[in-house]
Amino acid sequence: MKAPLEKIPDHLQEYITEQDPSLYTPIDHAVWRYVMRVSKHFFGKNGHPLYLQGLEATGIATDRIPLVTEMDTALRKLGWRAVVINGFIPPAIFLEFQSLRILAIACDIRKLENLGYTPSPDIIHEAAGHVPIVTDPDYRAYLEDYGEVARNAIITKFDLELYDSIFKLSEIKENPQAQAEDIARAQTEFEAVARRETLPSEAALLTRMAWWTTEYGLLDVDGKPLIYGAGLLSSIQESYHCLDANVKKIPFSLESAIHTSYDITRPQPQLFVAKSFAELREALDGFADTMAFRRGGAYGLEVARTAENTVSVALDNGITLSGIVKEYLLGEDAAPCAFTLSGLKQVSFDGKEIEQVDTHSLSSDLFVPLFSEAALKASPDELKRKIHGSGLTTRSGLRVQGRFKKEIALGRSARIWLLESVKILDQTGKTVFSEPRRHYPLFLASDITSVYGGAADRNSYLLRNRKPVSKVKSHKSNRTPANSELCDLYAKLRSFRDAHHRDPRPLDTIHDALRTLAPKDWLLRLELLELYLKLEPEGVAAARIRNELGELKSESTEMKEMIERGIVSL
Repeated sequence: MKAPLEKIPDHLQEYITEQDPSLYTPIDHAVWRYVMRVSKHFFGKNGHPLYLQGLEATGIATDRIPLVTEMDTALRKLGWRAVVINGFIPPAIFLEFQSLRILAIACDIRKLENLGYTPSPDIIHEAAGHVPIVTDPDYRAYLEDYGEVARNAIITKFDLELYDSIFKLSEIKENPQAQAEDIARAQTEFEAVARRETLPSEAALLTRMAWWTTEYGLLDVDGKPLIYGAGLLSSIQESYHCLDANVKKIPFSLESAIHTSYDITRPQPQLFVAKSFAELREALDGFADTMAFRRGGAYGLEVARTAENTVSVALDNGITLSGIVKEYLLGEDAAPCAFTLSGLKQVSFDGKEIEQVDTHSLSSDLFVPLFSEAALKASPDELKRKIHGSGLTTRSGLRVQGRFKKEIALGRSARIWLLESVKILDQTGKTVFSEPRRHYPLFLASDITSVYGGAADRNSYLLRNRKPVSKVKSHKSNRTPANSELCDLYAKLRSFRDAHHRDPRPLDTIHDALRTLAPKDWLLRLELLELYLKLEPEGVAAARIRNELGELKSESTEMKEMIERGIVSL
């Protein structure tokens, strides 16, 4: 087993914040307690075999919202870490955390009215969903493999726009101050962006695989589908019905999973059942073979060009160029002859940025020619004579002319020549690229071995080029002026329970206040019933609470189900 990562890269540190337990309201703790009680009751029979054991092993208690520091301590024993982040983070950043065996945990908690399900990441989803199953070594291996593959996926400009719309919708839905019209507007904007999708990207296909496995996956155990996906484990409403016959159970296959889209705002009409986590690892490896980072060449350049986003192009001499692939040229053999990089650029070797190349002084559109292996076998002096004379011929027949300034030797025969007064001419002598004023780097490579998403040295690239992340030091609180008095009632009941009082009269006071303050609050009534049943199971108060809960069941099908499941789990 690998040791947990101790030093988290600087560019990821910006997304890490702090958990502030004081921001959780007594209602929040009651929501957590309710979810854990009904989850243990249901998933003990219908969840992954290690679900209950995983909760205990990772220090996740029932009666209070867990501390991420406690989960981090437990996960370290498994070679993993846990850190606090603020809700949604960019997909590439989330995948990089996962590739480093770090669970990024959002510490907000859903509002009571969204108890059954919320599209926004929260501590119920992360802690009660993802964390327990990580204790399974086979599942852990799949997560690690997925993180490594997914961090190489090319993310398109459209992917980022879709992420922004999902982020906005989720944040508004969980904002205690949000108005109905704000939510409706964000929903409309999300749907408008989602409808624009045409051909899904590598990242989108991998996201679908994650959705149908790590989020909504079922595992065949002795012929019975059991829940292991965190989206289902944290959605007590959808999970309760997902095993019904009207939800299709499809044997997992890579092709079916990655070509089945999903809607995060609605229950899923079908789920995929895996034979084992080993099957998922094999499927993932098969998909990786189709990706640009393993195929490279012309295929990789085309995937990068259509993405309109930052990628890394790895050359066969060990040098990697990062930027946006604007266009490329192919030879008669359909192999790449040259490509053009635009946007913010980086030049790296062995995963580290080469500081001697000042990328800010490069042309906005950097033309990168490739050469035949035979041409590059010439001596350095011969190559220089050609560059100073008629030109060094590229694979496509272009000629590179200029003045040699200096060489950056990188090892393993990798080298970059910095040239001045550069012209690149076609067979007719027409200039197709020129750099008369600034240094031009010539990379002396013949092929493209890999093309993958993001920059090669992400830490240096992001810290240098990205706008600083707004460092919010805490998550939000669900306490509002409207629910403040109700929070106080929940707090009084919690104090009564924690003190193990035997006199039920303080409960009567809480109940009387509740009837006036929140006649339709079912959760506090459920907690009152639990205590009355322990102290006076045949008393009038317990009967009165049961009657009130019975009346509240008629409010909605969802409330009826929540109340009935809560009573069963008492």
